Amino acid sequence: METDRYGLQLSTASSEAAAAYREGLDLLLSGYPGAEAKFQEALRHDEGFALAYAGMARHHQYYGRVAEARAFHARAQGLAPGISNREKTHIEILGRLLDGQPGKALEALLEHLKPFPRDAPALSLALGAFGLYGFSGRADSDAARLALCRKMAPPYGEDWWFLTHLGWSHTEAGELDEGLRITRRALDLRRENAPAQTAAPRP
Repeated sequence: METDRYGLQLSTASSEAAAAYREGLDLLLSGYPGAEAKFQEALRHDEGFALAYAGMARHHQYYGRVAEARAFHARAQGLAPGISNREKTHIEILGRLLDGQPGKALEALLEHLKPFPRDAPALSLALGAFGLYGFSGRADSDAARLALCRKMAPPYGEDWWFLTHLGWSHTEAGELDEGLRITRRALDLRRENAPAQTAAPRP
């Protein structure tokens, strides 16, 4: 069984596709170039790899290319009958975001994280300045995002991506010293990490 870097099952029988997807996901989460090429590589190895299409959709959504994001999401959704429930829900949540339903996407995401707390690409939809909390319109969005990160912390441990957002969430909630400490730890774990580089520049 192929898995992602977080130990979650991937519905592909191709080890080459899974390896390319893992690399693409790390590049996407770190804000570094090359994610699109890696997801494309994954699809060359397995054109029925639903999460690679979802990765492409997320990549295009991140850059504001909504039409392209929706097209790749439709490909992912079309493959839903052959994938795990975790992957189906992951794709459904992304679809709600692309359809302009951030409130419903966030509600579904919080339910999804109960059985799958280490679904990092799904969790990433809620985090950062342009995540579901950032656009929720809630007066307590910074506190709510930090509370979610604290709740999710045990399953992630010393994961560079999660620590980046845990640190950033502390900073946005006004806990500046702790935010800087955590974000610098994330940067120590992975230097090629654009959000951490921005949030915790070295003196």
